[in-house]
Amino acid sequence: MNKNRLWLMATILVCGFGLFTSCSSEDDPLVIPEQGKAFRAMLKTLDWGADTTFVYGHKTPDVDAVCSSLGYAKLMNALGYNCKAKVSSATNRETAYISGVFGFELPELKSSVVPQTRLILTDHTDYAQCVDGAREAIILQKIDHHVEGDIQDSGIPYVRREMIGSTCTIIYEMYRETGVDIDDETARILLAGLLSDTRNLTKTTTQHEDSVAWTALVAQLQLEDKVAEINRQMADAANNYDGMSDGEIFLSDYKEYEIGGKAIGFGSLNCKASEMDDFISRMLGVMPQVMCDNRRDMLFAKIDNLVPNPDESDSDTPFVEDGTYFIYYGEGTQAVAEAIFGPSLREGVTYSKEELSRKQIVPRITEILQ
Repeated sequence: MNKNRLWLMATILVCGFGLFTSCSSEDDPLVIPEQGKAFRAMLKTLDWGADTTFVYGHKTPDVDAVCSSLGYAKLMNALGYNCKAKVSSATNRETAYISGVFGFELPELKSSVVPQTRLILTDHTDYAQCVDGAREAIILQKIDHHVEGDIQDSGIPYVRREMIGSTCTIIYEMYRETGVDIDDETARILLAGLLSDTRNLTKTTTQHEDSVAWTALVAQLQLEDKVAEINRQMADAANNYDGMSDGEIFLSDYKEYEIGGKAIGFGSLNCKASEMDDFISRMLGVMPQVMCDNRRDMLFAKIDNLVPNPDESDSDTPFVEDGTYFIYYGEGTQAVAEAIFGPSLREGVTYSKEELSRKQIVPRITEILQ
């Protein structure tokens, strides 16, 4: 661990019990918690270089990846650092929908970077999910809510990881800690990522910190009476596969990993229970081509099972999740899938009543393969 990170951790520990105590001086007139002061001081020690530092979420970006990069680039700029959010591949339909409703511009596409480019990563921690060229870049920071991947924390000057529902929640906390005002545009950006990754605080990965951020952002934007409908429309956009080929559907929310020497692809999909059998057969049918095109050794996908909401009074949520189907293809994948989900229902298909997210499944795959 380098000296900058050791110093930062020590400062945070010393100030931990006074985290939200008002601290000010003639040089720093803002009321900033000690953790925020330590973070500001750490930023001054980073090798920013002379060019723009790019902030990236993961490839095949979802709303949280896009909005965390936007929100964090805005925070760095507010603190005096030349940063710009980018995306390394095209954004999805849910992101297009909410950016239109909330009125914020999406990052420009920049699919690769040259060696020595300064990067900040949000919402991912694996090189397979990074912008092309990341291995030869200089990674200054990583802000994430997943377990550590092959981009190891020890090689990065500043890492902040919290196992909570959304990366945008972490960035909300960092605005508060550093004393930087969250204007309405930033609030809309952060709320969009939070709504998507927690599905309006209903996913099993949602934590108290997500609820705190949600409450503050919704109140600031005066969306108390609208947020449920906005969330429903986001979900409808995310689940809208009209006009897409089966391959495009499989890759619509897809991530890649390198685990135990295996190149792994992992899709995340949703389907109504009444259409599930046909949908699973279609996805199994396209997996061999997806594996070949993306040069994967193992291919998995979780498919959330959507059933009609039994609460007829809740018109904003017509469907709720009821378990998770897990499909697999490739040598060794059956053993992995059955170790997590139990015996296969049929070739290539397992199921669990437990609603598991990709963030929960990947660490279990890692335990099995390593």
